[in-house]
Amino acid sequence: MKGKQLYPYFFIYPALIVYLVLFICPTLFSFVYSFTDWNAYRDTIRFTGLDNFVKIVSNSDLMLSIGNTVLFAVVTSIGKNVLGMLLAVALCSRIGMKRLFRTVFFLPTVLSFIVVGVLFTALLHPEGFLNQFLGHVGLGWLQQEWLVDRNVVMFTVSFVDVWKGTGFHMIIFMAGLLAIPRDYGEAAQIDGANALQEFFRIKLPLMMQAVSVNIVLSLIAGFKVFEQVFVLTNGGPGYASSVLNSIAFQMFGDGRWGLGTAMNLVLFLLITAISFLTLTYFKRKEVDI
Repeated sequence: MKGKQLYPYFFIYPALIVYLVLFICPTLFSFVYSFTDWNAYRDTIRFTGLDNFVKIVSNSDLMLSIGNTVLFAVVTSIGKNVLGMLLAVALCSRIGMKRLFRTVFFLPTVLSFIVVGVLFTALLHPEGFLNQFLGHVGLGWLQQEWLVDRNVVMFTVSFVDVWKGTGFHMIIFMAGLLAIPRDYGEAAQIDGANALQEFFRIKLPLMMQAVSVNIVLSLIAGFKVFEQVFVLTNGGPGYASSVLNSIAFQMFGDGRWGLGTAMNLVLFLLITAISFLTLTYFKRKEVDI
């Protein structure tokens, strides 16, 4: 091949080699090790078949972490996308100070979750600002032990993640809305459509690509949750807010590497299945502009 023909490959191959070495190879090895008893207490590694997965299914704490992960992914995906859509529609309308509001709502996205976690740990303390505020305004019956009560802790962590991530999804929805030609909306108004009819029958179908991207990204982020739980509750109280990644982290810390790898494989399969189904469903809904 001539030099000009080889030139593009000098850019492709280094990145491809790094990708293979740092991602593809470890991923393939993890599939193998998830079927072994690989741990820090033995010098040999034995193939144990589905034993690790049987342990996951038969252990109530591990199954609770799977349920918490699914709950977190669903709640945060709904919250981020519904609020993101509402904010995008509002900030694409004719209101004043749009740039300021866009900056304010997007700002939490760029913050480190360590900072966010420390802030909300103080705000959500039983004697923190939120409970004191509720008491002062006569809503003391709403006071909770937000990060301690087993019944509300996962919803609390989900709320913090929604607060932080909504701005990111708002921007994607805004891009989808601004890409729609104004002629479509004007034609709908001439035909007598009100604002809701214009949105649901014209704008929403035309921005379905943005919707599918946002939903898939939010679901993947939800299933991969770790730092939110680690910073706010560390999986507590007990295992009430444990998720797949926090359990896998604990397994690796305890030296049970094979079981931790199996937990990660379960997470990988969940993300792959949900992403494929979601993309397939929304692909049928997309409309070309």
